[in-house]
Formats: sequence, structure tokens, C-alpha cells
Amino acid sequence: MEQPPTAPPDPVPGPRTTFPWWFLNLYRRPAAFLTFLLGIPLAAVCLWLYVVNERQWRTQEGQDLLVAARLASRIIEEELAKTRQIEEALAGRPAFADAFRRRDRAALAEALRLLVDVTPAIDRVIASDPAGRRLVEVSAHAAAEGPLPAPSAEPPDDGAQPVSGVYLRDQASGEKVVGVSSMVRDGRDVLGTVQAQYRLHQLSQWLEKIRIEPAGFLYVADRRGFLVAYPFQLLPGKPKDVSGWAPVAKTASAHGGLIRFRQGHPARPWTAAVVAVEPFGWRVVAQQPDAAMLQPFRQLAWSFGGLLLLLAGVLGGVGSRWARLHKATLRLVAQQARLLRLSEQRHLLATLRRSEPQPKRPDDA
Repeated sequence: MEQPPTAPPDPVPGPRTTFPWWFLNLYRRPAAFLTFLLGIPLAAVCLWLYVVNERQWRTQEGQDLLVAARLASRIIEEELAKTRQIEEALAGRPAFADAFRRRDRAALAEALRLLVDVTPAIDRVIASDPAGRRLVEVSAHAAAEGPLPAPSAEPPDDGAQPVSGVYLRDQASGEKVVGVSSMVRDGRDVLGTVQAQYRLHQLSQWLEKIRIEPAGFLYVADRRGFLVAYPFQLLPGKPKDVSGWAPVAKTASAHGGLIRFRQGHPARPWTAAVVAVEPFGWRVVAQQPDAAMLQPFRQLAWSFGGLLLLLAGVLGGVGSRWARLHKATLRLVAQQARLLRLSEQRHLLATLRRSEPQPKRPDDA
């Protein structure tokens, strides 16, 4: 009996892949696959680490600048405050106040000589009446020096400014000094003023011991913006006005703050710490060029970069070997897939032939 033709069996659906088509295409290219899998993530991590560590390095270097500026501010405050305390101790003695009241120049000169002798940084001391007329002038080198030069253009006013602005000791020497003043009082009555001429060379020697490595420096400006101390040689003459410099123009406090600016020819980026010496209105600036500040970090980063390149070379060699094996594997898989398709086609053709009806032979009739 003739059998009805049967349809070929439906192919059994295989498991569906969960990878997107672009990933499979990338997987078939070993070099691109390794770059995507290792190169790009490694480069992103290295860039992120560089940026984060550079920012951390900048923060730490800024803190170091602040420490240096605060230390210099403390030295200045303590040195000038000590001078003023000695001066006030003299001005507060009843015998000294009585000599002021009597205008006893000999007694005043003897007391002021003691102040000059016990404080080496003091060059001269003058005693003036409330109208500003000079009563007595005592010099540390009375025989060798001429008359005392005119004091600062901005002298203290009733003790409100105990330290004057910077001015020249004399035109011949070009040495910078400041006036440290104290009031002589009898109760509420002001009898006069004692002003000591403080030589800033002594203060500069203390500040020179503060080093800012590798290429930074520290300087001091008074409340009017004139240089009090500066580590580099300047032309002789009156003190230099630096009130237009960015760190000096910045509002500062005793705690201090950081500022980034550009300076020089050509302009270079700098980082500076600015600390105010609040009792006197002075400013201490510790600054360093960014290139020098980041140089140790960048040298370290280049060292690690060399190690990473060496590691990348090793991984590249291993990856190249893997890529060749992977390519051979993919070629073998492709050949097997081609043979499998040919086998399936032959099986399908054989099935179709068996399902076709056989023609009847004459002897079967």
C-alpha cells in the first residue's frame, strides 16, 4: 500500500545566544577584541589615577606652602612683638614717665641706651613729645652715624599702628627698616612716643632659613604693599611697591589661603600661600611654580608609566600568542560549521528522496 509523503522533520531550535551581534563580530577579530577588553579599560584607569593623584599632590604641596608661610608669619610676629614688649616695659616704668614729664633728656637718653644695648636688631631709638618733636635720639653707632632719617611716611597714630611701613635707614646704605612704636602715658595722658628703628636684615636672616623646595621662595610685604623681605637682589633705592602682585592683592587672614595665578615673561602658572600678620597688617607669601611643584610627581608617574608599558608589552606578547591560537580555533570552527552544513544538506536531500513516491513497475501490475 502506498504510503503518503511525509514532510521533513522541523529542525530542533538551538539555544539562543545572549551576546549582541557587535560583540560577536568583535570576538572574531582578536586584536580589536584584546584592545577593547584590556587596552581601553587599562588606559581609562591609568588616566583616572593620574588625575586623582595629581590633584592630591597639588593639595599636599599647597599645605606645605601654607605651613611655610605660617611659620614665617609667626617668626615676624614674635620678633616684632618681643621688641615692642621690651619697649613697652621701658615706657611703663614710672621713672621713665617722670623723665618724660620733666623733659629730662639725660635720663631719657640713659634709658633709651639700655634699650639699644639689649636688642641688637634695634639701630636707633627716638623719644618724641605728643606734637612729634624729637626730644632724644640714641644710636647704636652714635659716633659713626649721621642724624636719623625721616621716619615712615605712614607713622603710627596713637598706637593704632605699632609697626610702621618699611622705609630706608639712609640713602647711602639702602638698608630697610621699620619703626616699632609705643606710647608713654601717665594715666590717660599721653606724654610722648618711643619709636625704635628695627633693622629688617635681622628678620630676613631668620626667613632665609625657611626653604621651599625645589624652586619656591618666600617674601613679605607691609600693609601698604611695599616689600619688607625678598630673597632676590633688587636695585638700590626706595622699597619696591608690589601691591599689584596677585598674592599681595588677595584678601588674606592669619589662617592663610591659597591662590593660583600666572606670572613672568612668558607667563607661567604659580601656586601661592598668603598669610596675614594680623597685628601689623603685613602679608607673607610663599609661592612656587606649578611646573617645579609637580616635577617629582611627574617623574614618579613616568616611572610607573614605563612599568605599565613593560607590562603592556608582556601582555601584548601573550595576547598575540592567544590571538594566533584564537584565529586558528576560529578557522577550525568555521570549517566544522561548513562541514556540518554540508552534512545537514545531504541528510535533507536523502530524506526528500525517500519521501518521494516510487514509480510502479509493469510486472507489479
